[in-house]
Parts: sequence; C-alpha cells; structure tokens
Amino acid sequence: MAKKMGLVLSGGGARGAYQVGVLAAVQEISEKSGILPRFEYLSGVSAGAINASSLASNCENFKNASETLVKLWSGVTIDQVFSTDSITMGKIGFQWMSELSLGSLTGTTPGRSLLETSPLRSLIHNNMDYDKVAQNFKDGHLKALAITAINYATSSTVTFVQGQDQLPSWDKGRKHSERTIISTDHIMASSAIPLLFPPVQVDDRFFGDGAVRNHAPCSPAIYLGAEKLLVIGVRRQASTAYEERAHQNVKAPSVARVINTILNGVLLDAIEQDIDRLRRLNDYAMAIPSEQHQKIALRPLDYLFISPSADIGEMAVQKAHKLPRIVRYLLKGLGSLEDASEIISYLLFDPSFCSDLIEIGYKDGMAKKEEVIQLLLK
Repeated sequence: MAKKMGLVLSGGGARGAYQVGVLAAVQEISEKSGILPRFEYLSGVSAGAINASSLASNCENFKNASETLVKLWSGVTIDQVFSTDSITMGKIGFQWMSELSLGSLTGTTPGRSLLETSPLRSLIHNNMDYDKVAQNFKDGHLKALAITAINYATSSTVTFVQGQDQLPSWDKGRKHSERTIISTDHIMASSAIPLLFPPVQVDDRFFGDGAVRNHAPCSPAIYLGAEKLLVIGVRRQASTAYEERAHQNVKAPSVARVINTILNGVLLDAIEQDIDRLRRLNDYAMAIPSEQHQKIALRPLDYLFISPSADIGEMAVQKAHKLPRIVRYLLKGLGSLEDASEIISYLLFDPSFCSDLIEIGYKDGMAKKEEVIQLLLK
C-alpha cells in the first residue's frame, strides 16, 4: 500500500506562483506515467496557504486543481491584491507620518501596515469553494487541510486544521493546532506579510504571516499523519545576485537591505532549515540497526524538496517598473530597487512576472521527473 502523502507549501507573497508551476509539472508527470497523485494532507503558510486551500477545494481532480491555480496566478494583478490608488496610499502615508510624530501626544495607535489588502480578501473569497472542501473530506479525497498563522498577542504559532474526525492534535509550547472550519479569514491571516500587510482578525485574535516563528513548517503534515512529503520552497538554494552584491558592498546597508534580510529570515529560512533537519534525522534513523527499530519511534521519512533554479529576486528587479508608481516611490525611499529586490518579489503580483515563475516552477518540476515518480510510487 502506498504511503500517505502530504504537500507542504511555503510562503513568499507573489513567489507563490512558482509553486503552481511545480504542481503543474507533477500533474503532467503523474498523468503520463499513469500514477494518480493523492495528497491526503495539505499544509500551507502565507501564499502557500492560498494554494493549499485552492487544492483542497479541487483535490478530487488533481488536473483540474492544478489548472485552476495556473489560471488564477497567470491572471492576477497587483490591484487584486492590495489597493494602489493614490487616495488609499495617501491616507496610509498620512496616518503613519502623523501618528508616529504625534503618537506620544495623542495616544493613537500607529498605522498597522504599509498596504491595504481588502482586494486580496475578495480575490480569495471569490475563488474558493468552501462547500467543496467539506465535501472532499466527506468523500475521502482529503484527510486534512492545515493553515498556519502567528498569534500576535501570544507570539505562538497556530495551525488551523480542518479535516476528518480523529485527527491528531498537538500542543508544543509556542506551536499548537486548533480544529476549525477554514475560512477566508484564516487564509488571509496566514498571508499577512509583516509590516507590508495588516494583521487579520480571526474571532477575537489578530494573526499574521504563518512563516513568522514557524521553525518547522513540515511538522503539521507529519503530525497529522503524512508518511511522505512533497515540499516546495520559493528561494534559490545557490547564492543569489542580491547576496553577491551585498557581499561586495562595504557601505552601510540601506533600510531596504535591512528589511530584505529580516523578511528573508522570517519568511524563507525555516523551510530550508526544516528540510536539513529532515535529512539529518533520516540519516540517523537509517544508521540504527534494524533489530532496534521496534524500540524507538524514529523512522525515515521519504520526501522531495523542490526549490527555484532561478534568482527570483533578480527577476523581480527587472520587472520593478510594473509596480505602481507610488509603491516604487515608497521603496526608493528605503534604498535602491536592487536593495529592495526581495521585497519587490513579494509584492509583484503581475501576470508577466507570475507567468515567468510558473514556467520556472514547471521546468524545475520536470527536471525532477524521476524523483517525483519515485515519491508517488512509495
């Protein structure tokens, strides 16, 4: 019997389009090889939460599910994600300036974010079929959907879980699970990139991007019962042009470069560290003599990690002119556009940029054809 498979999708704003390209490749590989992919556990953070939720509503037909995501990301525009009109941006800018300068006198609360994301809420809500998600659980097409966010009040990582009865739960200090019915609020909460997007209220709590403090993004799928994983990252493993420029530059870093570093550490590092942890645990488990296996709970976990072969940050800089003028103006106030390359890559919800990422993801997925087939067969 094939092992139960989980899909883990990391965050990264517009970089989420890359995941869609990889999934399109997995679909084509599975179709041509005659192996039906069945992701019983879907786990996502940030942009990965959007993709995982969409898959959950279409998982009875993986081809349709992947095509739906390709269509969505190929046509997404910036104004479908955050407000770019001068009135809205002007209000946000005025609020930040006035409250940061007069806050001690007035006692007001400073602005919550640099961007207003009500368009993203509409985009998610209009493209989700929550009734189909529930039906897919009833029909046995899916066991669990896990969406992770951070609770700003407690600084704890919360994984919202919807799924079949008798799913495991966990409470490990600053990370725990909560059974719920996934809604647009949960997806928005997981996608709320710190500083850039506002916190999102779920019931009586405020949440932000699920990648914050999420040191083990693969763990929800494993806790829930996955025995093998497909994990899709959104950052190139080799050094990037941004890192090479930063290494050669002996000047003090600009604010944009500092924010780049912080956001990379917050949003992108965890998935790579978790994969390294999985590799080391597998090496350790495989080194244990077979006669000792019954005495310990540790077992090797099959996984495949796919990440970009291209420098997405550098690609984003080349298309920075597609950002609204007022957003470019704000970024230039923090430093050069090159220094803001990673920030731009999170915000560039543009059809041409996202289509390029889908194409790269597809090529990277096809390059892993044999590994994909092996994972599907295990």
